[in-house]
Amino acid sequence: MSPVVRRGWIIGGIAAVAVIVVVVIVLLVVRPAAAPGPGASPTTTLTPSAASTPSASPTDGGAAEVLPEFPPAPLDEPVSAPSGLSASIVSIESVDGEAVGAGDVGGPAIRVTVRLTNGSTTPLDTALTVVNGYSGADREPAGTLVKPGGKPFSGTVGPGESQDAVFLFTIPEDARGDVTITVDYAAGQPAFVFQGDASTGF
Repeated sequence: MSPVVRRGWIIGGIAAVAVIVVVVIVLLVVRPAAAPGPGASPTTTLTPSAASTPSASPTDGGAAEVLPEFPPAPLDEPVSAPSGLSASIVSIESVDGEAVGAGDVGGPAIRVTVRLTNGSTTPLDTALTVVNGYSGADREPAGTLVKPGGKPFSGTVGPGESQDAVFLFTIPEDARGDVTITVDYAAGQPAFVFQGDASTGF
């Protein structure tokens, strides 16, 4: 075969291959993508915010916890816990409360002397003891003062011992017909509750 004829065959073969390649490319571009099978499900990609945002807790924004209490007792009646600890109000006096610290508001107040008696076999640490005063059936919290004559509990009360402390609550005279005093003596234990008419004192 002459060189001219051979060259013609080569050129023709290259041209044919080029045509085939172009046809294949066109078919691949034009051919639609295959649809997912009947059992396939779409995949969702989570965004960082959606994947990391915690759901709200059922207690978020709920009401404040209600602490346990013993049933109310009259203001002048001592009460005892099953552990042997007892509390009593020794006296209630009407005084003119003095403002001595930042935020204090002086004025008519009651001065309440509270006694804790330890009838148990273990010392009572008074560091966690809290005494609060309220007025009215809805227990409006009373302001607190330290003068004249205020004295908090301190240290421990040993078995068989008693300790007195004095607290001042700013309750107007016309609001003393229904006064509540609570004595929370230890975490997790019911508070002692005293309720009654404190208008005349004792």
